[in-house]
Amino acid sequence: MDELVASIKELGIIQPLAVLALYQDAAGEYRDKPDPALGKVGAEPMRYEVIDGHRRSIAAERAGLETVPVMMFEDAQQAKYAIMLHANVCREDVTPFEEGIQFLELATKYTWSMDQLTSFFRKSEDYINDRVDVVRKDEHVAAALRDRAINLGQAKEIIKEPDLTCRAGLLEQAAVHGATISSLRVMRHNNEDARRRAQGELPINTSPQFVPGKLMDPDVCIWCGRPIELGNRAQVPIHVYHQADLEAVVAKVGLRNLTSEGSS
Repeated sequence: MDELVASIKELGIIQPLAVLALYQDAAGEYRDKPDPALGKVGAEPMRYEVIDGHRRSIAAERAGLETVPVMMFEDAQQAKYAIMLHANVCREDVTPFEEGIQFLELATKYTWSMDQLTSFFRKSEDYINDRVDVVRKDEHVAAALRDRAINLGQAKEIIKEPDLTCRAGLLEQAAVHGATISSLRVMRHNNEDARRRAQGELPINTSPQFVPGKLMDPDVCIWCGRPIELGNRAQVPIHVYHQADLEAVVAKVGLRNLTSEGSS
């Protein structure tokens, strides 16, 4: 307890306490739901019961804290369920699939908002969405993640593939042949290129200046005007808003002008 008090004095309460809102009924007893007989008078919580974080509560009081962060619950069953899920998520051996299922259940069964999830589990919105998306978007990918045949990074890359047949192929490459995330990304881009070509569209990452049937003009050196050979290119760091100024100076005093007839 002394060590916890010292830690709270230095760092504060990192993990919020879980508390249950209690309402006073017509008989003066406390319950976890408002008494309809009291109307608006009984609609406000009269006290709060700590259901998770008792040691932190005592240590915070000993450390002299006047307030502590809490996660308030309106329903005792929901509170117990959330605390159970929190304990599961904190396990070292928990899988992303299990986390996704737990986040999804709280969101759908108890209508938890993203703010509630991020606050209670101390996880980012991206962290939660990544796991929920994998669980929800494809049952086969989710099953492979559950069985630890693939990792979360592979699963995230696979579900980006819109074609179900191609997605199944990516899943097999990852689960059976051990395809890495970068390999899966290349396969997915190849699939997209094939689809675009079949529809008469340009491949991914085609230059906007590309004209079918026409060779692209080679890049030329702005100083001398000659084509730049592969491997003989240099980059000069410059602010974007100075680019036009630099090009104007080069156009005036560049090697082309210095060696042209009549130059002084």
